[in-house]
Amino acid sequence: MYSSEDMRRRKVLAGAAAALPLLAGCTGGSNGGSPPTDETETATDDPDGTDGSTDGSDLVSGTLAPREECSNPGEATVDLGDGSATVRGCVVGRNACYVPRLKSVDLDSETGVATVVVAAVDESDEHEACAEVIVNRGYEVRVDAGGGTLTGVEVVHDDMEGRRVVADVTR
Repeated sequence: MYSSEDMRRRKVLAGAAAALPLLAGCTGGSNGGSPPTDETETATDDPDGTDGSTDGSDLVSGTLAPREECSNPGEATVDLGDGSATVRGCVVGRNACYVPRLKSVDLDSETGVATVVVAAVDESDEHEACAEVIVNRGYEVRVDAGGGTLTGVEVVHDDMEGRRVVADVTR
């Protein structure tokens, strides 16, 4: 037979064992609360050739790499070259499972302005617990105009602060 003290000890230990999976999610789960290190790439082109362009300037691609440092939440900067650009920014997520993702890169072939959309996306599993804390997630996007010339870049964030233009740089 167990004493009442033994029974209380068993209840406490059983409760602690049941709480361990929840605690793992609160401390960042499987990735330790850090943004993933993979890069995402997106490309936009006109397979039908309906815009009349034949010089390849209608092909634009972008590659996103997460960054650790993120000092200005909700902002972005653009370094604009002739046929490429680098965008560095910071999206805001609702919990520790949010990561930056490149949603789209589009090039207006008439104006040469690329529109880059970066979103904060919850990539947790259905049963994964995430720390309930607002997070700032840094990113760097490399945009390539596919041989065309970039005259400008517009950066759009789609995160917990809403969808809005955060940078607009033109020559």
